[in-house]
Amino acid sequence: MEVKKALEGLKIAMQTELNGIEFYRIAAEKTEDSKGKQVFKTLAEDEVKHFNELKKQYEHLLQDNHWLSNIELGTPSSFVGESPIFTDEIKTRIKERHFEMSALSIAALLESNSIDFYRKMKEESDDPAAKQLFEQLQKWEEKHLEAITKQMNILKEEYWADAHFTPLY
Repeated sequence: MEVKKALEGLKIAMQTELNGIEFYRIAAEKTEDSKGKQVFKTLAEDEVKHFNELKKQYEHLLQDNHWLSNIELGTPSSFVGESPIFTDEIKTRIKERHFEMSALSIAALLESNSIDFYRKMKEESDDPAAKQLFEQLQKWEEKHLEAITKQMNILKEEYWADAHFTPLY
Protein backbone atom coordinates (compact mmCIF):
# COMPACT_ATOMS: atom_id res chain seq x y z
CA MET A 1 0.00 0.00 0.00
CA GLU A 2 1.42 3.35 -0.95
CA VAL A 3 2.14 5.85 1.82
CA LYS A 4 -0.49 8.35 0.66
CA LYS A 5 -3.24 5.70 0.76
CA ALA A 6 -2.00 4.45 4.16
CA LEU A 7 -2.12 7.99 5.57
CA GLU A 8 -5.68 8.45 4.30
CA GLY A 9 -6.68 5.14 5.87
CA LEU A 10 -5.10 6.15 9.18
CA LYS A 11 -7.02 9.45 9.12
CA ILE A 12 -10.29 7.58 8.59
CA ALA A 13 -9.38 5.16 11.37
CA MET A 14 -8.53 8.02 13.78
CA GLN A 15 -11.86 9.74 13.03
CA THR A 16 -13.68 6.47 13.60
CA GLU A 17 -11.96 6.05 16.97
CA LEU A 18 -12.82 9.64 17.93
CA ASN A 19 -16.46 8.92 17.08
CA GLY A 20 -16.33 5.86 19.33
CA ILE A 21 -14.69 7.79 22.17
CA GLU A 22 -17.37 10.47 22.10
CA PHE A 23 -20.23 8.01 21.76
CA TYR A 24 -19.06 5.82 24.65
CA ARG A 25 -18.48 8.86 26.87
CA ILE A 26 -22.01 10.07 26.22
CA ALA A 27 -23.37 6.56 26.82
CA ALA A 28 -21.50 6.41 30.15
CA GLU A 29 -23.02 9.73 31.19
CA LYS A 30 -26.57 8.89 30.13
CA THR A 31 -27.03 5.33 31.36
CA GLU A 32 -28.30 4.93 34.89
CA ASP A 33 -26.95 1.38 35.18
CA SER A 34 -23.84 1.36 37.38
CA LYS A 35 -22.06 -1.42 35.51
CA GLY A 36 -23.06 0.14 32.19
CA LYS A 37 -21.43 3.42 33.21
CA GLN A 38 -18.16 1.66 33.97
CA VAL A 39 -18.20 -0.54 30.87
CA PHE A 40 -18.95 2.39 28.55
CA LYS A 41 -16.08 4.31 30.20
CA THR A 42 -13.83 1.32 29.61
CA LEU A 43 -14.90 1.13 25.97
CA ALA A 44 -14.09 4.85 25.60
CA GLU A 45 -10.66 4.25 27.18
CA ASP A 46 -10.02 1.39 24.75
CA GLU A 47 -10.85 3.66 21.83
CA VAL A 48 -8.47 6.31 23.23
CA LYS A 49 -5.69 3.70 23.20
CA HIS A 50 -6.54 2.88 19.60
CA PHE A 51 -6.61 6.53 18.60
CA ASN A 52 -3.26 7.25 20.26
CA GLU A 53 -1.56 4.33 18.52
CA LEU A 54 -3.06 5.28 15.17
CA LYS A 55 -1.94 8.89 15.63
CA LYS A 56 1.57 7.78 16.54
CA GLN A 57 1.68 5.56 13.45
CA TYR A 58 0.30 8.38 11.28
CA GLU A 59 2.89 10.88 12.48
CA HIS A 60 5.72 8.39 12.05
CA LEU A 61 4.58 7.34 8.58
CA LEU A 62 4.18 10.98 7.56
CA GLN A 63 7.68 11.85 8.75
CA ASP A 64 9.69 8.70 7.97
CA ASN A 65 7.64 6.92 5.27
CA HIS A 66 7.52 3.62 7.17
CA TRP A 67 5.46 1.95 9.86
CA LEU A 68 6.53 1.63 13.48
CA SER A 69 6.93 -2.01 14.35
CA ASN A 70 6.39 -1.63 18.11
CA ILE A 71 2.64 -1.51 18.62
CA GLU A 72 1.49 -0.30 22.02
CA LEU A 73 -2.18 -1.11 22.37
CA GLY A 74 -1.79 -2.95 25.64
CA THR A 75 -4.16 -5.71 26.69
CA PRO A 76 -7.77 -5.73 25.49
CA SER A 77 -10.39 -5.06 28.14
CA SER A 78 -12.31 -8.06 29.34
CA PHE A 79 -16.09 -8.01 29.53
CA VAL A 80 -17.13 -10.89 31.73
CA GLY A 81 -20.24 -12.30 33.26
CA GLU A 82 -23.52 -13.49 31.93
CA SER A 83 -24.47 -9.85 31.46
CA PRO A 84 -21.22 -8.28 30.16
CA ILE A 85 -22.28 -4.64 29.95
CA PHE A 86 -25.17 -3.99 32.30
CA THR A 87 -26.11 -5.29 35.72
CA ASP A 88 -28.49 -8.24 35.78
CA GLU A 89 -31.19 -6.05 37.31
CA ILE A 90 -31.58 -4.08 34.07
CA LYS A 91 -33.70 -6.95 32.77
CA THR A 92 -36.37 -6.14 35.36
CA ARG A 93 -36.63 -2.55 34.16
CA ILE A 94 -35.79 -2.89 30.49
CA LYS A 95 -39.02 -1.26 29.29
CA GLU A 96 -37.70 2.00 30.75
CA ARG A 97 -34.29 1.58 29.13
CA HIS A 98 -34.79 2.80 25.58
CA PHE A 99 -31.49 4.66 25.69
CA GLU A 100 -29.56 1.58 26.71
CA MET A 101 -31.00 -0.53 23.89
CA SER A 102 -30.33 2.27 21.39
CA ALA A 103 -26.79 2.64 22.74
CA LEU A 104 -26.15 -1.08 22.24
CA SER A 105 -27.49 -0.95 18.67
CA ILE A 106 -25.35 2.07 17.77
CA ALA A 107 -22.31 0.55 19.47
CA ALA A 108 -22.76 -2.65 17.46
CA LEU A 109 -22.81 -0.64 14.23
CA LEU A 110 -19.70 1.32 15.22
CA GLU A 111 -17.81 -1.82 16.13
CA SER A 112 -18.94 -3.73 13.01
CA ASN A 113 -17.85 -0.88 10.77
CA SER A 114 -14.49 -0.69 12.54
CA ILE A 115 -13.96 -4.44 12.17
CA ASP A 116 -14.70 -4.28 8.45
CA PHE A 117 -12.45 -1.26 7.97
CA TYR A 118 -9.51 -2.75 9.87
CA ARG A 119 -9.89 -6.05 8.00
CA LYS A 120 -9.80 -4.18 4.69
CA MET A 121 -6.75 -2.14 5.74
CA LYS A 122 -4.97 -5.32 6.87
CA GLU A 123 -5.70 -7.03 3.55
CA GLU A 124 -4.51 -4.03 1.53
CA SER A 125 -1.33 -3.51 3.55
CA ASP A 126 1.93 -4.97 2.39
CA ASP A 127 3.97 -3.90 5.42
CA PRO A 128 4.09 -6.52 8.21
CA ALA A 129 3.87 -3.83 10.93
CA ALA A 130 0.76 -2.34 9.30
CA LYS A 131 -0.82 -5.78 9.00
CA GLN A 132 -0.07 -6.46 12.66
CA LEU A 133 -1.55 -3.12 13.79
CA PHE A 134 -4.76 -3.56 11.83
CA GLU A 135 -5.10 -7.19 12.89
CA GLN A 136 -4.78 -6.24 16.58
CA LEU A 137 -7.29 -3.41 16.19
CA GLN A 138 -9.68 -5.76 14.42
CA LYS A 139 -9.41 -8.29 17.25
CA TRP A 140 -10.07 -5.63 19.91
CA GLU A 141 -13.15 -4.41 18.07
CA GLU A 142 -14.34 -8.01 17.70
CA LYS A 143 -14.15 -8.42 21.49
CA HIS A 144 -16.17 -5.22 21.91
CA LEU A 145 -18.78 -6.40 19.41
CA GLU A 146 -18.98 -9.81 21.06
CA ALA A 147 -19.82 -8.26 24.45
CA ILE A 148 -22.31 -5.81 22.94
CA THR A 149 -24.04 -8.52 20.92
CA LYS A 150 -24.23 -10.83 23.93
CA GLN A 151 -25.83 -8.05 25.99
CA MET A 152 -28.29 -7.20 23.23
CA ASN A 153 -29.35 -10.82 22.95
CA ILE A 154 -29.85 -11.05 26.71
CA LEU A 155 -32.14 -8.03 26.73
CA LYS A 156 -33.84 -8.32 23.34
CA GLU A 157 -36.75 -10.58 24.24
CA GLU A 158 -37.67 -8.66 27.40
CA TYR A 159 -37.33 -5.35 25.60
CA TRP A 160 -39.47 -6.46 22.67
CA ALA A 161 -42.12 -7.87 24.98
CA ASP A 162 -42.24 -4.76 27.15
CA ALA A 163 -42.31 -2.48 24.09
CA HIS A 164 -45.04 -4.64 22.52
CA PHE A 165 -42.88 -5.46 19.50
CA THR A 166 -43.65 -8.62 17.64
CA PRO A 167 -40.64 -10.09 15.87
CA LEU A 168 -41.28 -10.77 12.20
CA TYR A 169 -40.45 -14.31 11.16
